[in-house]
Amino acid sequence: MAKSVPLNTEKKITDDQSMTVEDSDPIAGTMDDLNLEQMGYVPQMKREFSLIQLIGSAYTLTNSWLGVAGAFTTGITAAGSAGIIYGLILMFILNIFVGISLSELISAMPNSGGQYYWTMRLAPRKYARSFAYITGVCNLFAAYCTTASTSIAISMLIFGSVKLAVPTFVLSAWRVYLGAVALNLTAGLVNIWEKAVTKSVLVGLYVSILSCVLITIVLPATAVGHTDAKFIFGTLNRSNGWSSDGMAFIVGLINANYSFAVLDSAAHLAEETPDPARNVPKAIMMTVIIGFLTAFPFACVLMYCLTDFESVVSTPTGVPILQLFYVAYGYRQSAALATMAFVTISYVCSLFPQHAYQARMCWAFSRDNGMPFSKYWSHIDPSTHVPLRAHLLSVSLVFAIGLIYIASSTAFNSLITGVIVFPYLTYLAPMICSIWRGENQPRGPFNLGTIGLISKVITVVFCLFTVMMYSFPFVMPVTPSNMNYITVIYGIALGYGLIDWFSRARHQFKVHKDGPVSNELGETSN
Repeated sequence: MAKSVPLNTEKKITDDQSMTVEDSDPIAGTMDDLNLEQMGYVPQMKREFSLIQLIGSAYTLTNSWLGVAGAFTTGITAAGSAGIIYGLILMFILNIFVGISLSELISAMPNSGGQYYWTMRLAPRKYARSFAYITGVCNLFAAYCTTASTSIAISMLIFGSVKLAVPTFVLSAWRVYLGAVALNLTAGLVNIWEKAVTKSVLVGLYVSILSCVLITIVLPATAVGHTDAKFIFGTLNRSNGWSSDGMAFIVGLINANYSFAVLDSAAHLAEETPDPARNVPKAIMMTVIIGFLTAFPFACVLMYCLTDFESVVSTPTGVPILQLFYVAYGYRQSAALATMAFVTISYVCSLFPQHAYQARMCWAFSRDNGMPFSKYWSHIDPSTHVPLRAHLLSVSLVFAIGLIYIASSTAFNSLITGVIVFPYLTYLAPMICSIWRGENQPRGPFNLGTIGLISKVITVVFCLFTVMMYSFPFVMPVTPSNMNYITVIYGIALGYGLIDWFSRARHQFKVHKDGPVSNELGETSN
């Protein structure tokens, strides 16, 4: 039988902690807070996220159909239409296993720290702190890569639309960067108030699904030309220079994989939702399912309307998906721009939960002294009920990361790869440690037994595969203007982690309750 931490139901909630109890279900709220206290943490956050709002946050952040649109060029040039279509099916199946694995762990240990907290709970005592720390660092990089790349992508959509409407308009890196700054400021302002965040993610959920459904119906119905089924499902042509169909297909999986990135985001809201042991797994699994149900038909429609491949991949607007709309509608600007507006608005909605994600991750990691000056960043603002200082720090870091785009758009594009590989890096340690523990680990309501174990094994293999394969160049032959700079980003993360660990974190970083947890799992305290 699995050994789990018993709740001390005799504990009382202090006046300062009572604000975390749900008005609608005070008993559930109290039990959630008692669970958190058993982990060694004082409840600080209000449980404002309902289940539907949690699903809205998780899905809107990932926004699978927008992932297809955002990484469209990489997928179509790597392995053609079939590479995108079959890639989505493959990524859906694999990420179901990833979702199950994450759901089991968050159900057993609902904590906003997510992966680094699970690692501390499950890893051998000798290595727990170092493994947990590097997992937390990778999680921070995942969050900042996500927000920085999304804001730049949205800005490119906006200025690409301007270019289509006004052909004489000159696209420039600094304009795109300033547009991203304005977008991040807007999302940053919304995230100052928790109630604004919960409402925005719900709006984002409805806007995204409605936009996807409308485009999927209207685009093929009004397109002036179309391809046939053989092109959509049977064309595996590569134009990225790889001599091997297999490698071309693997590199092209970035498009499909981007559609299921950052599945852990709901885990970092565990302390802001009632009954997180049940609700967070539901949000994670619904994100994967809704993601596929929207992304797959949308991708099929795009391939159905892709009648001028060369025009799309070499568009002067810099936005291939916009050019596809433009060609599909018979070169009618108004129709293309109107459709692009739905895509852009949906993309903007994804920024709101991304800012919440990075702020919560920064706050939780600082709460355990994982950041320099952690005491300052771990503060919860009493008037807005959000980690305001961690939020402002995160917004500032995203501004700084965005400057890379001005220096090199190619280097910045590697952040898209970072959005995929950094979350997978954070899954490795807790999954491996969970497999090693076997039945001797905490279990929650979401527990699939043997299926869960198989899912974790598949997740580990898949994570190792993506980290290795997505480090290869997107295009061959390799030049400074087209190389994949993700290895440089790995080096920056590793360099920061090593410097901070040996200068500060190895003495200060300590996840709460690490001693009793090890005892619970049958180890001896040191």
